[in-house]
Amino acid sequence: MGAYRGEVAAIAEPNTLDQFPYEQVATWLREGSIIPFIGAGASRVGAAEPVLPDGRGLAEQLTRKMGEAFPRGEPADLAKVSQFFEHTVFDRDALYDYLHDLFEHGQKDNEPGTVARMLAEMPRDNAPLFVVTTNYDSFLERAFRAAGKPVCVITQNMRDPDGGSTKVRLTLPDGTTETEASSEFQWYDASRFPSDCTFLFKMHGSAHRRRGPDDLIVTEDDYIDFMVNTGGSSSPYFPPASLTAAYKQRRFLFLGFSLYDWNFRAFLRMLALRNALSGRQARRHWAIQLRPPSIEVDLWQQRNVSVYDGDLADFCAKIQSCWPGGPATPLGGTR
Repeated sequence: MGAYRGEVAAIAEPNTLDQFPYEQVATWLREGSIIPFIGAGASRVGAAEPVLPDGRGLAEQLTRKMGEAFPRGEPADLAKVSQFFEHTVFDRDALYDYLHDLFEHGQKDNEPGTVARMLAEMPRDNAPLFVVTTNYDSFLERAFRAAGKPVCVITQNMRDPDGGSTKVRLTLPDGTTETEASSEFQWYDASRFPSDCTFLFKMHGSAHRRRGPDDLIVTEDDYIDFMVNTGGSSSPYFPPASLTAAYKQRRFLFLGFSLYDWNFRAFLRMLALRNALSGRQARRHWAIQLRPPSIEVDLWQQRNVSVYDGDLADFCAKIQSCWPGGPATPLGGTR
């Protein structure tokens, strides 16, 4: 039965960081049985100036770049603002150049932040690690390379009408690049990759190249192409079958995400439809979020995701304390 009229619904409250199951999660991370999902907030923790913006901050920067050309009073929604930037005031090259300068060139002398270094320096049980990020920067891959760990970066150009969801672009551990069919790509092939290789899927593309191929997902049109692409029967969110299988077999750890971004909420919905993230399946997932709104806590919980309120730097330090022998190097303090 539903609540009586006038009855106040219970307010969803997050857990505290002290309640997090660090030892077990640290073990599963080392074994590769958890997929870390890395959002914009994770690139900001422990990072040097200039700190990269989150989605709202980037939308505000693009709005200022357009000056009076952008209509006053419009909300700072990144997909809408970048769409206006590209199609009304400037063009695609100008948008990509701005994002490249901000996320790559402007950060080339800065060390990766706390989260990237924690993952890269984590002791591994000789098992592959699968990491997903929506970030455009290259901090994660740089952190793994600096730690001497093999990393394979996976991207897809969803805007490419000839390839789209049918192909993946790989940057292999030796730095060379290859393109192959999504249907044939195996995210972990023991005969091809080192046993401790990290596979980084950059879901929204990467801004590390100076010019093309531009695989960024940022404007409204990009997201539409991302979701429908070539009109095939399988969603472009999960083009390589091997990635779909990995999602279904593992737990998720969300770091630096907010449900403010509807595009990320759509991705969570697709995970639920594939029974990879749903109250209908038994696996528990986790999200670390600083002062999460009650409505976001409730939305996370509907997806079997337990929310913990706390700073990511503190979280990383506590995960490190569970490593065999302790942390290799101190990761720095909270920003």
